[in-house]
Amino acid sequence: MHLGYDMAAYMGVRAERLLGVVSHNLANAATTGFKRELLNLWRLPPEPGKAAGYLDVVSRDFSQGPLWVTENDTDLAIEGPGFFKVETPQGIRYTRDGAFRLNEQRQLVTREGYPVLGKGGPLTLNALDQQFGIDEEGGVHLDRSLADQLLVVDFDHPQDLRPLGQTYFVPGPEAGEEREAVGSRVLQGMLEGSNLDPVAESVNLITIQRSFEAYLKVLDTFQESDRRVLELAQV
Repeated sequence: MHLGYDMAAYMGVRAERLLGVVSHNLANAATTGFKRELLNLWRLPPEPGKAAGYLDVVSRDFSQGPLWVTENDTDLAIEGPGFFKVETPQGIRYTRDGAFRLNEQRQLVTREGYPVLGKGGPLTLNALDQQFGIDEEGGVHLDRSLADQLLVVDFDHPQDLRPLGQTYFVPGPEAGEEREAVGSRVLQGMLEGSNLDPVAESVNLITIQRSFEAYLKVLDTFQESDRRVLELAQV
């Protein structure tokens, strides 16, 4: 009975964690460049004399999100792997959110005002005719000449990128060194949406809620059974 109680308690806790992950995903369904989170169940190797244990691990789905046209010259999307590299007061950050803008110095910056980096440092789009273009390889064209190269970088183990906020990441110790992204295209005048399916995620949320309620009922049943056993033992 105690084994069943422990299992029901664990599954209830896991359902609660799943609710948190799915709710977080749905809250970011409209967040540019958002990558949905997943809750994975890892089986731990058994220790001598003990059964195998399990561990819930949150990972991230880095698959491509949908692309849509904005016709805004400062909006950029990455088709394929990789991240834009930006400079913040706390250090370098990586993002798929390409909803950029120009500041007063005509630097390309994020929504928060963080400079977007090219090979020559922060990208300054100060062309004589105030026109600029960014090609699919990330080449920055000013006054009809190549002025810089937008940095689009990737990691050997992106699952070790640690999220900061909704769309920023920093590499963990197992992510590996940053390198130039391979097989990616930079698309000007476009943005990448969140890669979750709101309908499927909503259905998933309902299923998890029902499971959570079912586990609570099972726990109530075990508790009532234990209470009756104690009452009989006292007679």
